[in-house]
Amino acid sequence: MGKKLTKTGKLVVGIAAALAVAGIGTAVWHSQAGKSAAAETAAASTSASASAALPSASADSTYAERSAVNPDYIGELSFESGLVDQNIVQSTDNEKYLNLSWDLQSSTHGAAFLDYRNSLTDENLIIYGHFVYADESLMFGPLHKLKDQANYEANQYIDLKLADETRKYQVTDVYYYTMDSEELMYYYIAYDADYFKSYMDAVHATEFYSTGIDLTTSDHILTLQTCVRDEDNLRLIVLAKQIS
Repeated sequence: MGKKLTKTGKLVVGIAAALAVAGIGTAVWHSQAGKSAAAETAAASTSASASAALPSASADSTYAERSAVNPDYIGELSFESGLVDQNIVQSTDNEKYLNLSWDLQSSTHGAAFLDYRNSLTDENLIIYGHFVYADESLMFGPLHKLKDQANYEANQYIDLKLADETRKYQVTDVYYYTMDSEELMYYYIAYDADYFKSYMDAVHATEFYSTGIDLTTSDHILTLQTCVRDEDNLRLIVLAKQIS
C-alpha cells in the first residue's frame, strides 16, 4: 500500500489547495480521478447561518435518532477534554460534506466525515474537518491547539462512539503535511511495513514535539486532518492510536 503517488494522484492532492474559498479552510478530497487512482491507494483528500445546524451532539440523543436524521451518520468523535466534539458521517465520495452539515443543512462549515474508502476495520481511519477562518473554535479548528506541547496532556484522549462500541484513542503525533509530500502520506487506509517505517521516520522529523508514544503496523490508527490558516499548501495532521 505504500506506493508513490501517480501523476493522477498528485493532481487530486493539488486540486485541494484551490478549494479554500471565502476564508474557509477545506479538507483534502477525492475526485472521480482520485477513485481511478485508488488501486495505488494514493487518492489524497456552520451552516448557512450558525443557528441553522443542530449541535454536534446532545446528551440525550441516541445513535438511532441521529441515523434517522441522516443515514450517513456513523458515530461521534469527542476529545475527553471537550476540545472537539463532532458527529461523523461517511458518504460515497469525499465531496458531499464539504458544504453540507451532518444533519443535511447547507453549510459552509461542512461536516466532519470519514474517508469514503474506509471501513471501520481498516488499519487507518481518516477523518476530515474544516478549519473555519471566522471562528477557530468551530469544527476541527481547535486541533491547532495541539501544536503546543503544553496543551497535549489535557487533550490526548479521544473517544469514537460507534453504533455498538466506543473506541478510545491516544494522540501520538501532531505535524504539518505539505501537499505532494511523498514521505508523509497520511491518507493510506493500510500500510506495508517498508513504507510505514519511512512514514514514521518522516513524521518524527516533522512533528511539533515528541509524545513518547510510538505507532506500529499492528496498531489501529486514527488520522484527523484539517487546513492551516493562510497556508493552502499545508494540512494539520493529528495521529492517534487505539488503546481500547
